[in-house]
Amino acid sequence: MEENKDFFAETENTQTSAETNNDAAETSANAQGNVTVYADEDGPTAVFTEDTTPTKKKSIQTPIIIAAAIVVAFIAAFFVFTAFFNSSIVGTWVLVEDSNGATHDEAGDGVTYYTLDKDGTITVSVGTITQKSTYTVTDKNGTKYVNSSNVFSGSYKISGNVFTGRTFELTVEGVEKPYIFKSATVKKPVLKVPDTFKKNDKLTGKWNIPSYDITYEFSADGTFLADMYGTITYEGVYTYDNEKITVTYYADSETTIDIPYAFDGNNTLVMNGMGYYKMNSDGSLVATPDQA
Repeated sequence: MEENKDFFAETENTQTSAETNNDAAETSANAQGNVTVYADEDGPTAVFTEDTTPTKKKSIQTPIIIAAAIVVAFIAAFFVFTAFFNSSIVGTWVLVEDSNGATHDEAGDGVTYYTLDKDGTITVSVGTITQKSTYTVTDKNGTKYVNSSNVFSGSYKISGNVFTGRTFELTVEGVEKPYIFKSATVKKPVLKVPDTFKKNDKLTGKWNIPSYDITYEFSADGTFLADMYGTITYEGVYTYDNEKITVTYYADSETTIDIPYAFDGNNTLVMNGMGYYKMNSDGSLVATPDQA
């Protein structure tokens, strides 16, 4: 009987060890870790140690970094091209040397600026006066030409960079030496509104003379804008009394002009004997000339 007891005890221990091993195997199938088997007087024992190291998740950082690097490289290439290899005539230029070799001051308030935009518009600015026109650029056998009937025409070359300054060299047919322009930024003279200025509600607003396409705008803050034909503008400040409007603008120097005025009803302003008609905010006339 004692032998049977030993046999059953050994069998029970073997079954327990097998169950333990099965549990360890099942655990290891569901979790990551290590199984260690220990041998002692009661039989083998399996111990499962779970790996607590966080599982690495798939990362999307690598594609993002690559895309960012491509964008940065593109921006850098564009900057280098713009800074060192830009041969476009687009920009603002100031004349520094004419065809006679005479130099011109590129500073000061009476400088003439030439601004060529991408849309083919060229704006000539002197003081607070601007005139808009158009231009075209052509390429004939590797030689570039700029043409603006109201400003200048000829072949041209662009050199330099944004750090040392760009140079625009214009050669006009029949003229021995080229005109030399340097890149610049338009600087408008500042004209101060007198401290004693008080707005006139009747005068404040836009006034237009349709037959000549001329518009004067007298603002409540003492500034004015004159637009002539949609191409020439004068900006400045103004004052008034009962008989005249005094406008001040800047050409090559500060210029002041007195304009005699009177009202003919509420919607007509007579300046220098010519009738200007009040305008709505949308640009239409408050009253047509035959209604004013």
